[in-house]
Amino acid sequence: MIEAAEVSIYLCIALCLIAAVWDVRTRRIPNLLCAGIAATAIGASYLMGGFALLGSSALHALLALLGGMALFATGFIGAGDAKMYSSAAFAVPLGGALQMLGWTSVAGLGLLIVMAATRRLSGKPLREGGKSFTVPYAVPITIGFTVTALM
Repeated sequence: MIEAAEVSIYLCIALCLIAAVWDVRTRRIPNLLCAGIAATAIGASYLMGGFALLGSSALHALLALLGGMALFATGFIGAGDAKMYSSAAFAVPLGGALQMLGWTSVAGLGLLIVMAATRRLSGKPLREGGKSFTVPYAVPITIGFTVTALM
């Protein structure tokens, strides 16, 4: 029988997949979707380990949000990416933070390489009008979160 905590994790993964598709299509991640990810992640944390695990996961989410907003302020990522990552971080205790960040970074680098190579092979420049192409970072966030959550 599937436990409630597992259902919450799978629902959180499903919402992350929706966010990834949305980001690929529009290069935006809606706030309501981030809120849904956060709610299911908070539920999963609580169901897996009560308030102790929820506290550790909340600290991870807070640190992720602060780091993400700093990256947004410098133009490295979008605000939706920062909000989505921190929302999913509610399901991962602080001890798993480096694992989630690592998997997300590896997936992000892979996506960047594939997108850059695809643009080069199709004859499109990497920069147009002084701006680089954008990467739908909800995709690597979803991969990093999913691998971390299911390990």
